[in-house]
Amino acid sequence: MHNNKHHNDNNYFLQRIQNNYSKTIDAILNHQYLSALEKKQISKEKLQILVYEQYHIIKNDRRNFALLISKASDDVAIELFTGCLSAEVKALDNLVHMAEELGINNISDNDNNKIELYEPLAGCHAYTNYLTKLAVYGSDAEILAAILVDFPVWGANCSKISSFLKKNYGFTNRSCMFLDQFATPLPEEFIEKSNNLIIRFNLAQKEKVIQRAVRLILDYELLFWDTIYKYSL
Repeated sequence: MHNNKHHNDNNYFLQRIQNNYSKTIDAILNHQYLSALEKKQISKEKLQILVYEQYHIIKNDRRNFALLISKASDDVAIELFTGCLSAEVKALDNLVHMAEELGINNISDNDNNKIELYEPLAGCHAYTNYLTKLAVYGSDAEILAAILVDFPVWGANCSKISSFLKKNYGFTNRSCMFLDQFATPLPEEFIEKSNNLIIRFNLAQKEKVIQRAVRLILDYELLFWDTIYKYSL
C-alpha cells in the first residue's frame, strides 16, 4: 500500500509539472515543422538537416549519459542511465538507414564525410548542451524528471514524422527505424524506478530545482523545432 501511495504522489507531482508547462508541450506537439511535412512543403534535401542535427545531438547525448553513469548517486541511477546510453547507441545505428534514404552515405566513417563536416545549428543544440550542464552540475532526479516529461513529447513528434515520411516521401519502415524507436513509450520499469528516485530527491524540498530542469528542457526542445523549421523552408 505504501508503495502505491509513493507512486501516486509522484505521478501527481510530475503531472502537476506537465500541466504547468502544457503550453510549451502543445507548441511542440503542434509545431509548424510537422504541418509542413504533412503538406510535403519540405524538400528531401532540407530533410537532411534533421539527420545531420540528430547525428550530432545523439553523439553528444551518448557522452552525456556515459558521464552520468560515471557519477550517478546509486545503483538504480546507474541502471537507468545505462538504459538511456544503450538507447542512444541504438539510435545512432538506426539513423544510418534514414541517412541512406536521403542519400547521406558512410555516416559511420568519421572525419571528412559530409555529416562530420556539417556545422550544427545553435538553436538545435541548446537541448543537448543543457543536458551536458545537468550531467555536470545537476542531480540524477533533475535529469530523470526532464526525461520523463520530455521524451514522450519528442516521441510523439517522431511518430508523426515517421507517418508523414512514409506517406509523402516514400520512406520505408527500415528508413524510419530511428523515428519509430523514439516513438515507442518509455518502459514501465524505467518510469517506476525514475519516479521513486525523483520522489526521494523531492522529499528534500527540491521541487523548484526539478521544475526548472523540466521547464528549460521543454523550452530547448521547442527551440530545436523552431530552428529546424526555420532552416528547412
